[in-house]
Parts: sequence; structure tokens; C-alpha cells
Amino acid sequence: MRKAEYERTVFGDFLERSGIQIDRSSIQSGNATHKEPDLICKYVGGGDVGFELGRLTDPILQCAVNRWEPVNGEYLRTRDHSADIAKRKLKKSYSVQFPVQLLLYKEDPVITPDNIIIPTIRPLFRRRHSYAKVWFMGKNIEVLYEAS
Repeated sequence: MRKAEYERTVFGDFLERSGIQIDRSSIQSGNATHKEPDLICKYVGGGDVGFELGRLTDPILQCAVNRWEPVNGEYLRTRDHSADIAKRKLKKSYSVQFPVQLLLYKEDPVITPDNIIIPTIRPLFRRRHSYAKVWFMGKNIEVLYEAS
């Protein structure tokens, strides 16, 4: 599945679970070379909004875990890369004149539980960044930051 298609699938799941009222026919992919967010859309009542998506799973590690068959007491030791991924997203800026929200999401397999990821990345959003709102989608959906 292409990146743009996959992002729309993840975003559709987010919309279903969060209840945000987005006009689904308005969803389009942004142009990264023009410093646009991953997705650009409109609220049902009007008004543009952008969404940058960030997958909190290292795809190479995820692939290795899915193939791995432990034997004789073997175990896999890793570290959570969520903070690194979130920090990279915080450095982004956008050329659009409407609010951009960040959706950080994790996928199965569950390597690091939500109750470890959330307290690790939430403090990162206290520093200056361009996002109007930051969401986390794991087992549940939680707002990590909202501009006042």
C-alpha cells in the first residue's frame, strides 16, 4: 500500500474513533515539497485544517518482531523510539495559512505500551512548535497538547 493510501486509512480510523467532524470528501494529500502537512481537509461546518501523521513504530523493528520466533529462552531487547520520532515532527513548519494538527499513532505489535509512551512524549510538546493540537492514537485516543 502506498504511503498516501495508508495515511488515509489511518486517518479514517482516527476520525471514526475520535468523533472529529471532518468532511471526508475534502481529504487530500498535502505536498511535502511545498511544506504542506500530510493531509489537508475541511471541518464539516467549514474551515480548513491540516494533519501531519507520525507513526511511532520503527517499521524495520516491527518487521523483525513479526518474523521472530523465540527459542530456548531468547528475548528481544529494544528501546522505544517514540520521543525521537516526536522530536523530528516538532521541527517541521508549514507554508499553509490554517491550523495544522499532529496525529501520532502506534500500531501493533505492541512493543511499548501507551502508558509508557504518553508520559514520555507529552513533555516534548511544552516547547515551541507549529501544531494547534497534538493527538496520540494507540489503544485509546488522547489529546497531548492543545494551543490555548
